[in-house]
Amino acid sequence: MVHSTNRDTDAHQPLTSYQKPLKLEELTWPKVEQYLQKSRKIVWPMGSTEQHGPSGILGIDFLSSLKIAEAVSGLTQVMMAPVLPFGMAVHHMDFAGTMTLTPATYLQVLTELFQSLFKHGFTEIFVINGHGGNIAPITSALSQCKQKEETQVLKLINWWILPEVIAYEKQVFGNENGFHATCGEISVTRYTHPEAYQDVLFERLPLTANAPHWPMSPREFRAHYPAGNMGSQPILSSAEHGEKIFSIATAAIQKIVLP
Repeated sequence: MVHSTNRDTDAHQPLTSYQKPLKLEELTWPKVEQYLQKSRKIVWPMGSTEQHGPSGILGIDFLSSLKIAEAVSGLTQVMMAPVLPFGMAVHHMDFAGTMTLTPATYLQVLTELFQSLFKHGFTEIFVINGHGGNIAPITSALSQCKQKEETQVLKLINWWILPEVIAYEKQVFGNENGFHATCGEISVTRYTHPEAYQDVLFERLPLTANAPHWPMSPREFRAHYPAGNMGSQPILSSAEHGEKIFSIATAAIQKIVLP
């Protein structure tokens, strides 16, 4: 288990005790109907399967969102939908292992899955997103759904840019957190998935100037960021920092889901 409820009391302390996450995929349809009689909320983690430099595992974006969503669900007993592990990562396709959907396909997938949840009666959807490349498609899908579902509450939560998370990372990583394969996101998965990093070498990486333009093609991205990281020094990451960031993000999102 990657969460604890006996940390020192501070502004980020979780508000309730942890229970087992309420996962849609582990329930029967009658139990989902019973849940909908008392709550219309659902948390949905999303991310990507893509390169995160030579020191970050490919599943960082969806694994971090998944674990945070599990903690939020466990603390609030708000149902969570199955994680969506693929997103819009076209610009990373020159790095081995990256799997992507095109923007048009991703938009269609999101729209149809949102509509599925609406059909069953979920009226408050909290998307916990872990990938910057997903922001535009998710926002477009949410806007598209809102044309017909005007009373639904659709909230996009990009956990790594929550103000509370940014404040902590600025304090401990300064300007070396970077923008991709960040110290923060790698720290979180070093905490939640330590076994994945047993044979990973951490060393200082060469830094390049900011991207000359955006978006970039896969070839342009690889040429400009040959190691895959963007302004980050993952050597500063640690499981200890990851535990703190995880706790901060979980507590902040918990307050959004259950104000």
